[in-house]
Amino acid sequence: MRILSLGYPLPNPQIDNYSFASAPCFFDYDAVVADPEALSRLIEEVVDQTAEHATAERQPIVNGATGPVASGLADLLRRRQAETARLLANGGSIVCPIRPDVPHHRVAGFSGCDRYFWLPAPAGLQYREPHLMPGSGQGALVTDYDHPFATYVESFRARLAYSAYFVDGIPGFAGFSRVFARSAGGAAIGVDLSVDAGHAVFIPYVRDLASADRHPVASSIVDCLRRLLERPIEESPPRWVGEYTLPGLADLEATSAAADEALEAAQAKAAEARARLIELDKYRRLLWQEGKYGLEAVARQAFAALGYSLSDNLDEPCVLFSSGEQLLIEIEGSPAAVGMEAHYRLRRRLEEAIAEGRPHKGLVLVNGYRLTAPESRETEYVDALRIAAESMRYCLLTTSQLFEVLRRHMEGDRQVAQALWQRLMSCEGVFDLEDLPPQQPS
Repeated sequence: MRILSLGYPLPNPQIDNYSFASAPCFFDYDAVVADPEALSRLIEEVVDQTAEHATAERQPIVNGATGPVASGLADLLRRRQAETARLLANGGSIVCPIRPDVPHHRVAGFSGCDRYFWLPAPAGLQYREPHLMPGSGQGALVTDYDHPFATYVESFRARLAYSAYFVDGIPGFAGFSRVFARSAGGAAIGVDLSVDAGHAVFIPYVRDLASADRHPVASSIVDCLRRLLERPIEESPPRWVGEYTLPGLADLEATSAAADEALEAAQAKAAEARARLIELDKYRRLLWQEGKYGLEAVARQAFAALGYSLSDNLDEPCVLFSSGEQLLIEIEGSPAAVGMEAHYRLRRRLEEAIAEGRPHKGLVLVNGYRLTAPESRETEYVDALRIAAESMRYCLLTTSQLFEVLRRHMEGDRQVAQALWQRLMSCEGVFDLEDLPPQQPS
C-alpha cells in the first residue's frame, strides 16, 4: 500500500510526504491524504509571490501561462484534478481533514477556482455551502464503529477539532455517504463519500499537531486506510453462500451477532443517559453563564420547570404567568457586579404597563461574579440596583437563589414553587431565601 500525503506531514515508511505542487502523479498511489488548507496556502503564496514552489521536475510554479522553464499554476491545478479523478476511478481513496471551502479568485486563467476544485464529488453534492458548512468545534464521537476510521476517531477524540461539517439532511445524501463521526451537537464531521469506484473520506483533525505527535497519528491513518482499501465490496452475498461453512464459523457468527446486539443496547442506553444528563445539567448554567442564550434561555426553562407559564421565544420580553398574575422579568449576568442595565430595561416596561393600565410587577434576576462560586461571591449587584428595586418596588433575585428553589422543587418540595411566586409578587427589593417556608419532605 502506497500513501501520498500533501501538506499534512505524516512520518511513516508507507507515506510519501510532498506538497500539492511537488508531488508525483496522484494515481500512482493507493491513497492520498490532502489538507485543503495547505493547498489554499500554496495557491496564495504563488499568487502573492511570497514563497517559491516547484513541480516534481523542479520547474518553478508561476501565476501565469506555462512556458519552457516554468509551470503555470492553473495548468498544475487542472492536472491534479485529472489525477485525482483517475485515482478514484481506480478504487483509490482521498482523505481530507474537514475544512470549509474558500474561493481563489486570482489564479490566472482559472476562473471559479476554489479549495476543493480538484476533488470530484458525488452527484448532487457540492463541497461548499449549503452542503459543506463552515463551523468550528472540538471533540468527536464515533457513530459507526464498523467504519475503518472509527479507531482513529476513538484514539484521538479528545484532541480532535473541525472547521466545517456536512449537512447530512440534503436529499440523496444517505445514498452516497456514510457518517462515522459527529460533533457533540450531532453535526456530521466524519464522513465517507462514495466517489466513482473510490472513497473521499473527511475526518476531524488533531489539534496542535506538533512534530513529536505525528507518528501515532500517521500510524493510525495508515491502519485505517489499509482497512478501508481492503474492505470487501459492500454487496449482499447470494443466499446460497450461507450453506458453505468452515470450522468455528457458525459459533463466531453467533458470538458476533450477540455482541452487536449487546453493543446496540449499550449505545441506546448511553444515548438515553446522555440525553437525560444534558437535560438536567443545563440548569447549572444558572450559576455561571450570562447573555440571552447562555443565561436567559435556561432561566426561562427553570421557571417553566417550576410550573410557571411563559414564552420560550427569546426575542420576546420575558413575562411569567401564574395564578392569574403576571411578572415582568429582566435577566443579567456579569463576571463582576451587575450594573443598572437590567433596571433601565425593566423600568421602561413597567412605565409602559402603567400607561396602558395593565397590572405591573417586576423582577430583575442577576448572576453577578458569575465565574466565582456562589458561596464566595461579593454582593452580586451594585448598590444602586438595590436602591432602585426598593424605590420602584420590584424584586431583586439571584440565579443561585433560583437554583436552590429549583433543587427543592425537584427533590419533591411541593410548596416551594407557589411560595416563591407569592414572595416574588410581594417582594419590594432584595429577595431572601429565609422568607420561604422550610423545605418540606417529599
